[in-house]
Amino acid sequence: MATNTTTSLSNQYQNYFSKKLLSYAVQALVLDQFAEKAPLPARAGNKNITMFRYGAPSTASIETLGEGVTASGTRSLTLSKIEKTLIQRGQVMKLTDVLTATDLFNSLQQSIKTSGEDAALDLDTITRNTVIGSNVAGGAKENGDGSALDNSDTLTEQYADGGTDYSTFDAVTDATAVMAASSILNAVTKLKVNRAQPAKNGMYVAAVSPQVLSDIMKVNEWLNAAQYSNVQELYKGEVGSLYGAKFVTTTNGWSSIYSSDDDDRFAYSVAGGGGRAAGKNIFATLFLGQQAYGVPELGSQSPFSPKVIITDTADKSDPLNQLITCSFKTFWGALRLNPLNYVIMRSKTDSLA
Repeated sequence: MATNTTTSLSNQYQNYFSKKLLSYAVQALVLDQFAEKAPLPARAGNKNITMFRYGAPSTASIETLGEGVTASGTRSLTLSKIEKTLIQRGQVMKLTDVLTATDLFNSLQQSIKTSGEDAALDLDTITRNTVIGSNVAGGAKENGDGSALDNSDTLTEQYADGGTDYSTFDAVTDATAVMAASSILNAVTKLKVNRAQPAKNGMYVAAVSPQVLSDIMKVNEWLNAAQYSNVQELYKGEVGSLYGAKFVTTTNGWSSIYSSDDDDRFAYSVAGGGGRAAGKNIFATLFLGQQAYGVPELGSQSPFSPKVIITDTADKSDPLNQLITCSFKTFWGALRLNPLNYVIMRSKTDSLA
């Protein structure tokens, strides 16, 4: 007697297909919220972002006066101009007409979402690299516009072990190479000595990688965000505070590895991995005060503002209208306003990630 089975009648069975989309990893980007922003008005006759600063207070021209005797000298004002040429950034995604007519999911909608996420990561990376002192493109030490490495400023840099030499720090393998409470206190103290104004409510901000944060959260002095009395005041990504610095997690942090000289600290790398051995990643945590760096105001009414452009009509390059393109374009530039207003604290990590 023949027995009917799922194999013999297999044509009636279909693969189960779930229309639920799985989530994917999105970067935690935080630097934009701490930047000084400048609008880019239309018809301004310039493609640069420019900011100005008067000189700091000084007692050099103050003198002792005698009765009826006027001062012999006068105080002069100084005005510094800080300028950065904006660069064009953009990308194009192409979809066929057959795909958009038959796809189960909305590929065009996802293309718009993906373009925005790509743009945010790109602009955050340019900002991060400018603040650190380099914008690495293709492994070369160069800026995002292809210009030479810009380290004309004297950056405020510290190391977790209190040292000042990058190559020497690479050889440190004990616990002093890991971010500790004393390192945080040193960075905050340096900002106070430099007269950097706190970012908000009397607090500085520290943009920290998850690997370094895991080390910080092990110290006894750490305050968890749950102890805040006003949780509405938390920054995006904030997890706690210590010694007057609020810690905000970024997954787009900076890491480098030593190979030949101190300039290696300006070359981004993920090759070394976690741990404290020589040749492992050296992470940079940014301790920020006000007006440390500047970026364009993307919300300004300007032709330079970011935009997503959907092209779905026929033209000479696509006479049969077989392609839909989803593209974004923006002008962007980040500039260091005052290196005294932020500290680059370098450390290794006990995390193996």
